[in-house]
Amino acid sequence: MHVQVPDKATEEHDQQKFDHDVEQKGKVVLEWLAGAGIIAALLMSVVALVKSGEKGGNETAAVITQTVTASSPAAVAPAVAAPEVVSLKVIGGFKLGPDKKKHDAFTKTDFAVKVGQALTLKIDNTDDVNHSITAPVPGVNITVKPGVHTYSLVVKQAGKFQWFCIIPCDTEANGWAMQNAGYMSGYITAT
Repeated sequence: MHVQVPDKATEEHDQQKFDHDVEQKGKVVLEWLAGAGIIAALLMSVVALVKSGEKGGNETAAVITQTVTASSPAAVAPAVAAPEVVSLKVIGGFKLGPDKKKHDAFTKTDFAVKVGQALTLKIDNTDDVNHSITAPVPGVNITVKPGVHTYSLVVKQAGKFQWFCIIPCDTEANGWAMQNAGYMSGYITAT
């Protein structure tokens, strides 16, 4: 019986071939694992975004980070802008028109808003009837009741929109004030 004994050169060649195969296959496995990890991270991000969208409706969440170093005199929380409040009145027979007669009017008729952000209107309707701020194109329809009340004006698209009072008023002038900006009509500019 004859047993073949590999020589030293053959053993070294076989070991090098084995090491090379392990190195190549190891790289493939590591590349595959890295790719799988990236895909898993992307999927988790998508799921988190979908879940946060379900909780907050169509709103977009904003994340604010602040770095405080040891040399900072004090840790101060980021400033949050308070919602803007616009105060105005509705007054019957208030504003002189080109016909030299006093007409019903809002004391403020032009409103600047940020798209999707509420503008708070504190309105003192001194008249004894309802009035409105109605802009059909952006879908605004606020009924302004007699007395002091707070309303929220939200526009979901950019543009300049005319609004008007749809409740008959300024009856002595056949509703003239309802059709003229600066009286019972004006503009909402959303940016």
